[in-house]
Amino acid sequence: MRRAALVIGLCLALIPAQAIAATKTPTPTPKATVKATVKATPTPTPKATATKKATPTKKPAAKKTKRNPVKPSPSPKWPPLGFKVMDDIYYRTPSVEVMMNVAAGNSSLARAIAVCKEFSCGRLQVASLIGCVYWEIDSKVITPNPDLAGSFLTLGMLRTLVKKSAAKEVVTLVLPSGALYSGTIAVVPIGITCHQDQTTETVPSNTYLSR
Repeated sequence: MRRAALVIGLCLALIPAQAIAATKTPTPTPKATVKATVKATPTPTPKATATKKATPTKKPAAKKTKRNPVKPSPSPKWPPLGFKVMDDIYYRTPSVEVMMNVAAGNSSLARAIAVCKEFSCGRLQVASLIGCVYWEIDSKVITPNPDLAGSFLTLGMLRTLVKKSAAKEVVTLVLPSGALYSGTIAVVPIGITCHQDQTTETVPSNTYLSR
């Protein structure tokens, strides 16, 4: 098991559906016919005329076109740009624009972001050099202390478990807390663990404990 616990600054912004009818054909009444006797008259034999044979035209040879070979998918850029690193774990707090761009092609992420209209959320991107069986993210849910400038009160703790990822795969996460949405509440990751062993716990999951 590889574990990296790290402290991350408050660089977080909240993430404020036709039938055809058959008709009977009348039977015609037969008419009497009269046979006429016709005298045969000789007819001249036509002279044979020479016919010019048509010269066959050659069809132009079809041009052969080369098929473009299938290009392999590009390898992910490594290390990922703008990420911090500790013990082979890369992490960063993505901007709202980055989150929306990723969510445009990821329906599960889009649903997770929708939850943040009701609850205060954090956001995070992680990656590992060797890949992870599952991720564990520990976060603090804090708010400014009205009695002491520059300090914060801890409202609760959030523990998030995330499904496995491949080596060098960047995973984009929403960290939904149990605290109702407020512009003054922040969810700050304080510990990131890339687990290499299996777990009996439910993955993915979010567990919030208020204080």
